[in-house]
Amino acid sequence: MGLLRNIPLARYTTWGVGGPADFFVEPSDEQELADALRFARVEGIIPFFIGSGSNLLVHDDGFRGMVVRMSLLNGISIDGTKVTVQAGVKLPRLARITADMGLSGLEELAGIPGTIGGAIIQNAGAYGREIGELVNWVEIYGDDGVERYRSDALKFLYRKTILPSEGPILRVQLELKTGVVERIRSRMRELLIDRHRKQPRGRTAGSVFKNPEGARPAGWLLDRAGVKGLRVGGAEYSRIHANFIVNIGGASASDIFQLIQIGKRRVMEQFGIELETEVVMVGDFDGPV
Repeated sequence: MGLLRNIPLARYTTWGVGGPADFFVEPSDEQELADALRFARVEGIIPFFIGSGSNLLVHDDGFRGMVVRMSLLNGISIDGTKVTVQAGVKLPRLARITADMGLSGLEELAGIPGTIGGAIIQNAGAYGREIGELVNWVEIYGDDGVERYRSDALKFLYRKTILPSEGPILRVQLELKTGVVERIRSRMRELLIDRHRKQPRGRTAGSVFKNPEGARPAGWLLDRAGVKGLRVGGAEYSRIHANFIVNIGGASASDIFQLIQIGKRRVMEQFGIELETEVVMVGDFDGPV
């Protein structure tokens, strides 16, 4: 099973911060995943599942449980317009493969650095497209084994999906459309160029806050609240896009968390709007950071 202890999580997150997990496992197949979950259940250990770590803020003290990294579960099977993928498949890779096969639907999502499992959990979206629009079914490892749920059993919300089971996502089937390869590639390139022009490079976790319903986007609110370029330790609100925090060198989770709190407070004071984080917090952020 390859169970490891006290593994620093900073190396597994795009922000590059975070303390150790008590237990860490990276299953190479579904049997190893089942073995890890059985061990956690017997020992009373809380499992937490990650993919590419692109939307996580891990506490400097780490996580008192078992982190299961799903990235090695990355098989892809294509039958006509039906694309079946394991949870660890990265969206950019999947978008390139399907484009090369003349399958359209993932162009808008090609720049999202996460895995398909994480994308489903958060109903990832960009340029008006959400992953939930493409789902045929999802397989989840539940208490009674693998359970398959059709898309109508799932509730896709803005940056959140309500699933009928709490276990990890194993496999997803997407329904794409046929198209012209060069047109699909061209559209993908166009959107990637636009994304790179508008968003900062470097160590970020993507958008920090969700866009509030019925209000201006979070980036606009944060910009007007004057956080661009604001720095705590090695972390800084991007000067390019205010809804991004960049690890400019040596940042800690505490630095990033303080910036998040400052941004929330300033937007509340200026606009009366409470921003909700899109980033998932892992560890005890209710206590000392």
